[in-house]
Amino acid sequence: MKDLQEATVKICELKGENLSQLALLACLVRALPIEKRALLPAAFEQEIESARTMLLNSEISDHVLVGLETSASSIQTLLASQSRG
Repeated sequence: MKDLQEATVKICELKGENLSQLALLACLVRALPIEKRALLPAAFEQEIESARTMLLNSEISDHVLVGLETSASSIQTLLASQSRG
């Protein structure tokens, strides 16, 4: 039972870290000039596609891919909203 509790605590910590990084990303995006912000969604999609390819060609848990897609979706939403000003 202790291992399960420790794993749950670590998962919660990782979620908090992820949220703080998304907040930082939002701040950084807002600090960019609007013309640079408009370039981010396409550039991010290119990078995330590279990450997908790398993960699909490696021996990882499917949960890693699910996490990537969930996080990528959040970032894509953030970038879309910030690129419009």
